[in-house]
Amino acid sequence: MPDAATEALVVLEVFGEGKTDIGRESAFPRLPDEGVVPILVYRLCGKPAAMRVKTKRYAHLQGKGLWQKVRFSKRQAYYNRGTQGGVFVVDTEGDDRVISELQKGRDHELPEFPMAVGAARPCIEAWLLADPSALRRSLGCPHSPHLPDDPESLPAPRDNRRYNPKIVLAAYGADSQAQKDSIAQGLDLNAVRGRCRRSFDPFAAEVARLLRPRFA
Repeated sequence: MPDAATEALVVLEVFGEGKTDIGRESAFPRLPDEGVVPILVYRLCGKPAAMRVKTKRYAHLQGKGLWQKVRFSKRQAYYNRGTQGGVFVVDTEGDDRVISELQKGRDHELPEFPMAVGAARPCIEAWLLADPSALRRSLGCPHSPHLPDDPESLPAPRDNRRYNPKIVLAAYGADSQAQKDSIAQGLDLNAVRGRCRRSFDPFAAEVARLLRPRFA
């Protein structure tokens, strides 16, 4: 990725559930080149040289609902010096109410601080299954793998441990962080928006509306 030594950096705080989502945790701004969510946000924003990310797992506040955890994360990002925006992505795990909780927490306060929220249906690996060509190139397959036409309709991992997006992806050999990152870097984003209309498409729209203008 290009260096932004001569530009003012724009720092986004990215909150997620685990390593696949955010890559390595970093309290200091780093390049958005590790973790599926930072990579996709970087690409959705037009690959700006000035983008840096801080990545962290969201706080599991005991006794608090998901919307309160989003609100807490947004406050955290807002008051952290030098942060200009936020991203919060979790898996639905088959619960369609998750996106409403994310939006409620995000919209509860600080309307001037942009935060894009996304609920990967049923998990973020479904987004990586939306473009067979990206898997072929990233994994060195001789032919494009035959993937589900509607990856969002696959069972959630907690509902079916033997057949879900994580298992399907691993069956093609994508079980390391580096491989998943490589797939994310090579995805045809329009194909992902078309095949994951219920979760990735609205997330991509939020990133374009709320965060991309920061890099204009």
